[in-house]
Amino acid sequence: MRTTSILTLLVVAVLVCTGSVVFAEDAETPSIAPLRPQLTSELPPGTGFVPPRMDLSHLSSSRAPIQYLSAAVPAAWDWRTQSALTSVKSQGLCGSCYAFAALANIESKLLIDGEPYPDFSENNAKECNYYQTSCGGGNYYTLASWLSQTGTVLEGCDPYVASDVACQSACPYSTTLLDWRIISESSVPAEAVLKQYIYDYGPVYTSMYAGDADAWYTELSLYDGSYTLFYDGLEGTNHAVLIVGWDDSFVHAGPSSPGGWIVKNSWGLGWGDAGYFTIAYGSAGMGKWSSFVFDWQDYDTDGDLLHYDEAGWNSNIGYGTTSWGMCKFVQPATSYLYRVEFWTADVTTDIDIYVYDDFSGGTLSNLLASKLNVSFAEAGYHSVALDSPLEITIGEDFYIAVKITDATYGFPICCDSDGPYETATTYISSNGIAWLDMGTGYGDDVCIRARTSVDLPVAVADEPLQLAHQFTLSNNYPNPFNPTTTIMYSLARKAHVELSIYNLLGQKVTTLVDETMPAGNHSAIWNGADDSGNRVASGVYLYQLRAGDYVESKKMILLK
Repeated sequence: MRTTSILTLLVVAVLVCTGSVVFAEDAETPSIAPLRPQLTSELPPGTGFVPPRMDLSHLSSSRAPIQYLSAAVPAAWDWRTQSALTSVKSQGLCGSCYAFAALANIESKLLIDGEPYPDFSENNAKECNYYQTSCGGGNYYTLASWLSQTGTVLEGCDPYVASDVACQSACPYSTTLLDWRIISESSVPAEAVLKQYIYDYGPVYTSMYAGDADAWYTELSLYDGSYTLFYDGLEGTNHAVLIVGWDDSFVHAGPSSPGGWIVKNSWGLGWGDAGYFTIAYGSAGMGKWSSFVFDWQDYDTDGDLLHYDEAGWNSNIGYGTTSWGMCKFVQPATSYLYRVEFWTADVTTDIDIYVYDDFSGGTLSNLLASKLNVSFAEAGYHSVALDSPLEITIGEDFYIAVKITDATYGFPICCDSDGPYETATTYISSNGIAWLDMGTGYGDDVCIRARTSVDLPVAVADEPLQLAHQFTLSNNYPNPFNPTTTIMYSLARKAHVELSIYNLLGQKVTTLVDETMPAGNHSAIWNGADDSGNRVASGVYLYQLRAGDYVESKKMILLK
């Protein structure tokens, strides 16, 4: 038998006596991830980027998923020419750049998705997030948590003030963040990778060093937009901006080859090139802490987000690269659970989601729904739609367990150690069998959330609620079918689509779609015939959607 440490015995003894945790024989004690030292110096005026406290240095540029990205990009690209940028604003001397860059990223995403011109309130973002970071500096991590819990507010309801003011809580919410992806941490990603993300997904939030009472700060302050900037210092980044494009022909003073980024700043129209600047590749740490919004929905006035991580993700714990997290929820009103949301701290190779009705004696039972074999090429905040909405009545409790396997990181479970914590509510496990109560054991809450809505349809044949803007493959209907069935899918952006039918031997039966399709909702009908027009035999078939980097398959049954 493996030798058990004294620490493990003490933890087991204390927690078992409280009756708040169930351990299987020889259960392990989890490890807590290290944190980075916090910034203590005052930020220069007009900046405001503060790195998150989690040490995510494993998200280095060498880990960037080049194989996940699409074809080669052009030598120059500028999202301004695609009408994908909102107006330049000014943060003044307030350290709120993080709010301007984050909301500019979300505004651009909406424009790319074909939505009307948005103008969101940076004031609301800086004052109403959990930490109320205001002019003291912040980051997209904090705002992603806040905007996924609530949503953006329009500028007209909460105009910007370049100082610390009270949160305006009476404004209606507009757009809720569903999925936010991290490209890089404290290292500059490969130039080709960053270009590809910008080209595929739109302008990208990033950070840079904007100087600190030095010559570089002076040069930036006086910059008139007539040349491409260059800075070769190695200081940590302190300013958040939005990269909107690049040009490989930009000439600059640096020793490297020509080329540089096109960047939107938040220092007003009178600065730089009408608020924009160009800077040589690799300068001033440009590219560190890059991220972008991947998916969103209109704010659902009849919906709810059940969660315990009020402060969002700020710590990690785990039993190695594979670990389990679980949360108990009590439904406040009869409605439909349709999305499970959580944070990931690494590239994931597998995520399995389970929704259970009961948890008694340390055992989960009565499985209500599941979503298996999910994975993400980036760390961040993710929202996974269930195949069918699950109706849950008022007062009913249910349990969401999520098994996460990271590529290399040994602390897969993201937690909130800053907000108020619960007991007998959030748990972790090494195996999905022996569960540790995080409230009693560590005073943290597991970052798993349940998104619900009152008005979601329950019939498979009904069209799902059109809130999300992402790639999805719906269940075919009718199923089983004879003689035809309809397959519906949604595209977040223009993409080459291949929708094919396979038998259980993996042999392709027919291809229903093989062309480039615009963003939006689409459908295809299969009449039960192969490529030659011959009717196939009764049985189980697979249909698979490939759209850019998105791949998903589902089963259907043909009856005769």
